Amino acid sequence: MLKGGTQITLKPTNQLQIKKLLEEFNVGGLNESNHQNVWVMAAAAIPFAETPKTAHLLPYALPGSSSYRGKEDDEIRQAYMDIGTPTHIVRIVLRTTDPTGTCDYVDGTDLFMIVDEEKQTAEFIWEDLWIEGPPIFHGGTVPDALAWVRELAEPFYLQLKDPFLTPEQRIALNGHDEDYKLPEAQKESTFPKTVNAEEFEKWF
Repeated sequence: MLKGGTQITLKPTNQLQIKKLLEEFNVGGLNESNHQNVWVMAAAAIPFAETPKTAHLLPYALPGSSSYRGKEDDEIRQAYMDIGTPTHIVRIVLRTTDPTGTCDYVDGTDLFMIVDEEKQTAEFIWEDLWIEGPPIFHGGTVPDALAWVRELAEPFYLQLKDPFLTPEQRIALNGHDEDYKLPEAQKESTFPKTVNAEEFEKWF
């Protein structure tokens, strides 16, 4: 798997996690009706636990915390546990490319997963927490998103460039083949440019 543009060997758990994440979120649709590529830019994971350190990541408050509401939180917890118990909390960031170029502002959220190394499976659980509502990290820069990911753990997966495009296509669309450009740098540049229909047809 790629991390910072280099090949690394992932732990078996991370291999299962990223396989599932890529299947779920990576979409090469720039040439299709939605005119957009979407891919997992970064992913990090920690084992699921109900501790003061992870309390802010959970959909219910834990006993002893200042926000604990007694029976109400106990019932919410029980409802989720009746669905199943996660093995991991996973934090991801998604990046996109559309006909105007690769976006330097990204979204991210936290997911809960059950990973079974023996059965070689990884599945999502408690999906309502991320399918419904806005992302937790919304419309931030790439550096800010990476800092947010590292608040959970060091990412085990990084793919900063659009994996659906060749370097030549990225240059044609963005004006460069760098991982990202800060907004300040973009203001001083003529790129990213608007690609007309003829150019788009040529390169994509």
